[in-house]
Amino acid sequence: MRRRKSPLPLLAFGLVLIFIVFLVLKSCAGGSSPPDSPETVIEKFYEYEQDGDFGNSWELFHSEMKKRFKKSSYIQTKNHVFLGHMGVETFDIEVGKMKKLEEWKMTSDGLVFKDVTEAEVTMKYDSQFGIMEISQTCYAVLEKGEWKVLWDYNF
Repeated sequence: MRRRKSPLPLLAFGLVLIFIVFLVLKSCAGGSSPPDSPETVIEKFYEYEQDGDFGNSWELFHSEMKKRFKKSSYIQTKNHVFLGHMGVETFDIEVGKMKKLEEWKMTSDGLVFKDVTEAEVTMKYDSQFGIMEISQTCYAVLEKGEWKVLWDYNF
């Protein structure tokens, strides 16, 4: 009479293999976790901008910013203006000290955001027009448990 082998070792091996494949695919697909601090999201946003990865920088925008820019329009405009017209290939970034604000409004008649972090960001471009610096105040707020980027439109 033949003894049947237990399927448990094969089943365990299969589950371990599936788990390993899942981890490899997740890491290859950019399965990085969202920025876990206001400082990190601001730095990450401008690193994407510096790399010309405007699609990923747009993903870090707060929903109020996404209302102002469709993703395709943002990518196209940033590429057109900075890479096209200005002839910029790379630029340096300096993120100033972070400042905590109790509340802040993006526009004079807009939402009031609580627990806001503000940073002055300076971008230094080597362009066809010479060296140029653009200074921009950037804000980070929590939205659905994730830190997101906003710009000031109080003018």
